[in-house]
Amino acid sequence: MKRFLTVFAVLSLAVISSGCFKAQTVGTEEEPYNRSRKAGYENQLRYSVLAPFMYEGAFYAYYAVARKINGPDKDGFYNVQFKNGPKVGQLIKTKDVILKTVPAQASDLKKGLAVLVNHWDPKKHDENTPTDMWRKGVVYGLDRIKDGLVVIEFPHDKNDFLATKEAYRLDNIRLILSPKVKDPRVFLD
Repeated sequence: MKRFLTVFAVLSLAVISSGCFKAQTVGTEEEPYNRSRKAGYENQLRYSVLAPFMYEGAFYAYYAVARKINGPDKDGFYNVQFKNGPKVGQLIKTKDVILKTVPAQASDLKKGLAVLVNHWDPKKHDENTPTDMWRKGVVYGLDRIKDGLVVIEFPHDKNDFLATKEAYRLDNIRLILSPKVKDPRVFLD
């Protein structure tokens, strides 16, 4: 009987200690990371450049996602290949390249800031979007920011003081980090 109680006590301790160890490890296990399509799209934008496919060199140019092949050369030209858009797969040589952008947050925006806007304004960023058509714009109004909307204006040149204004969702606006872009219009101080 003494032997039975000793075996029973050892087995009981083993079961209790394994249960305690299991309870500690269950709480620290992490869920597997599942990348959403939106996160994949953001990753693509983060590691790509934007090159103009229409109106190159103008503030009102239209941009698509591209891969930088090389550059800049001694004259400032980049060689890029379009990843999407109407010129997908095409190689071009241009000076007008947007190198780095980040998603805009409401706290980052202020009136007069030059930003990049997804002109198609899709509901979701995925491969079903017909084309990414980005353009530069200037923040005009933040009155509807609580609804997630920002009014952007699109000046054509330095004298366009009656530019077109449109409201865009905040998640379709990106800050341009490199190169620095300013409002093309000249304002008197």
